[in-house]
Amino acid sequence: MAEDRKPDSSKKEEEQDRKIRLVPNKDEQYKPMKATITCGKCGKEWEAVLQPCVNISLHPDEKAKVLDGSFFHRVCPSCGETISVFYPCLYDDMQKALMIYLLPEDTEKALEALNAQQKNWSPDMLKAAKICKMRAVGSLIQLVEKIKIFDEGLDDRYVELTKPFIFAQFQKAHPEVEGIAALYEKQNGKNGYTIFCKDGKQFWAEIPEGVYEEVERIFKDEVEKKTTTEYEMIGPGWAHDKIATLMGKSE
Repeated sequence: MAEDRKPDSSKKEEEQDRKIRLVPNKDEQYKPMKATITCGKCGKEWEAVLQPCVNISLHPDEKAKVLDGSFFHRVCPSCGETISVFYPCLYDDMQKALMIYLLPEDTEKALEALNAQQKNWSPDMLKAAKICKMRAVGSLIQLVEKIKIFDEGLDDRYVELTKPFIFAQFQKAHPEVEGIAALYEKQNGKNGYTIFCKDGKQFWAEIPEGVYEEVERIFKDEVEKKTTTEYEMIGPGWAHDKIATLMGKSE
């Protein structure tokens, strides 16, 4: 987990921080990086500074910017056009022991490369990883969904495992449309999913009372097995594999 250290911090404060937050040393911190961006409107290039880590425990105001997407906005100095720039970036919530890595490439190769970096981590960082929820996502939409899930005190693994059941109920009730994706969304104090359809329509489906808890009960033994400190992509594919594994065991 990343933290910007003040240059005048005392040694005593630093030692105390490491005990509480497991703060990375200087070599492990995520430093700002520069990237050349080409404006899609005027075609001009300019050099922008990208922040590879959002530590909301230290900078809580940045959370809202992630949720509305403005954290990834850059303004062209030539024409004033606002451009969305997505790049590998860590969302770090130390209070929730939550680390979500945005990987725009969304590939297994990118995930392997990310996890391979752990060979350079200190014992403290590896210790932190063992107690953290570590996720990787391929888009801002998925990142925002994960943040909302954990903000509600839910487990994204059971949220993903609940989706297929709610999705099936939705399709049965609405055979006239073809649902293609579902994202967690709370409405009017109730947990549910926004379902996106092939024709562009959107629907919201509530998770019936007790369904999430029942899914957790069914899959707990299969899911509660953290044997590594690696980032995981917990999504529809992961849920499909878990359901298939459980069904295979029951046959």
